[in-house]
Amino acid sequence: MRAGIFRFMISKTSIPNRQIGEEIVLHIRRHWFIFFRLFLVFVVLSLIPALVYYFLLFNLPIIFKNQIGVVILAVLALIYYLFMLVYALTAWTTTYLDVWTITTFRIINREQEGLFSRTVAELDLYRVQDVTAEQKGVLATLLGYGDVYIQSAGEKERFVFEQISNPYGIAKILQKLNEKARKENPGL
Repeated sequence: MRAGIFRFMISKTSIPNRQIGEEIVLHIRRHWFIFFRLFLVFVVLSLIPALVYYFLLFNLPIIFKNQIGVVILAVLALIYYLFMLVYALTAWTTTYLDVWTITTFRIINREQEGLFSRTVAELDLYRVQDVTAEQKGVLATLLGYGDVYIQSAGEKERFVFEQISNPYGIAKILQKLNEKARKENPGL
């Protein structure tokens, strides 16, 4: 039962509270480079105990002649790696489970804000007031990722699709879907 709920939360084919005739247009996650950058940070931080080991080996070799010193260093290294694994799991989870789904009627924003905190917000397309795309920095421009800001007058005033591929293309798709939704709902 639990696996089914988890699968439903991030599925590309099913959406919560699906309306009659509603189809998924886009299912968006962060750009691949964001995951690669997290991996690089984890690798660099994982090398710190080895660097400390070689620093102590050449500058304080007396620590390694005493068995208690070796045991203490080993325990400290294991504690450090345990915290690194928790950090990696948390960073991966909060990044990977941020999912934005655009359907023919609405935008569904699913944000993981920690291991045990998740926010799901919806916005009808006809309520969208403004869509802005932004790429900041050399890497974002070269690799083609950025942010899309969606302004509305709803309860959550601003939706942000963070660090996604092709932000300008997605902004155009949102604008076209918004125009279509406004034509279909002229009185709203």
